[in-house]
Order: sequence, then C-alpha cells, then structure tokens
Amino acid sequence: MKQELEIISENLKRIRETRGLTLEQLSEITGVSKSMLRQIETGKSIPTIATIWKIANGLKVSFTYLMVRQKKEVIVKKLTEGKMLSAEKGKYRIYPVIPFDPKRAFEMYYMEIDPGTIYKSEPHEGETEEIIIVQEGNLIIEIENKEYSIKKDELLKFNANVKHIYKNPGDTLVKAIIEIVYP
Repeated sequence: MKQELEIISENLKRIRETRGLTLEQLSEITGVSKSMLRQIETGKSIPTIATIWKIANGLKVSFTYLMVRQKKEVIVKKLTEGKMLSAEKGKYRIYPVIPFDPKRAFEMYYMEIDPGTIYKSEPHEGETEEIIIVQEGNLIIEIENKEYSIKKDELLKFNANVKHIYKNPGDTLVKAIIEIVYP
C-alpha cells in the first residue's frame, strides 16, 4: 500500500501544481478538506476509494490516472531518424517524428520537398486538421483551388478533409513540420 500511496501523492501534487491550484482551490473543486489533501500529497494519509473518486471527479481525470505511475518519458532524436517515406521519385519525403497514439489523437511528421516538386495529397477522413510549420524555404499549399504561401517560421492550419497540394516553387529545399490532428 505504501507504493500506491506514493503514486497517488505524486500524481495529485503534479496535477495540482501543473494547473496552478492552491490546496484551498483544490479542496473547493473536489469537496475534500484542505488538510486531507495536504496529508495525501505528503504521504501521511491513505485516501479511501470514495476520496480518490472525489478528487478524480473534481479534477476531471480518470480514477486510474491518479492510481498509476505516469511515464516521465523524454525523447531527443533527429527529425530524419526513422523510416523515411517518399513520393514523386524521392523528391517529397516525410519522416514520422511522433507516431499516432489513440490516447493523443495526433501524429507528427518532418517533411522535405525538393525544388520544383508538387505533391498531391488525398483528403483525410472527417474533421481531421493539418498544421504545417515551415522551417526553411517557401511552401505553397493549394486547398480547394486557392494557394497559400507559407514562409520560414510561419504556419498554416486547415481542415484536411479536402484535396490539398504541396508545392515547392523555389530553388531551395523546403523543410516543414506537419501535425495531423484527428477528431
């Protein structure tokens, strides 16, 4: 039980501090006394199941979110690491940076487009959004027959359920990050 208490204590304190809540504010939204919350956070009191439910409901997190040790995963990697996917005879390249995970509902790619290359993308399902952040070069994206020019340090966000075309009209490589957000 000591390990479970430690996990609950860590999770409760982390959530409270991340949200910028005082113990008093946390008490108000959970219905659990300030002193009990302090004792739980410091590992001096084992909360009942009912108390954990009150805290979870007040914080709008799942019961198990408080009970399970959260991963403290830190990843550092090159954007071009991993399996490259290409089209247009290798002139359009994407590298998966953050793969899709149903818990997150998004994925991220690093994209390179050689000068003079055009890549036509099919519509995505439903209310899927794409966010493109250009790191280098000038990217033209055509959405429903309208062209949008995105330069270095600019972004474009659009509903990707329509055909869209990526174009590099320049004479330098385009480098960009693509985030695809699923409904």
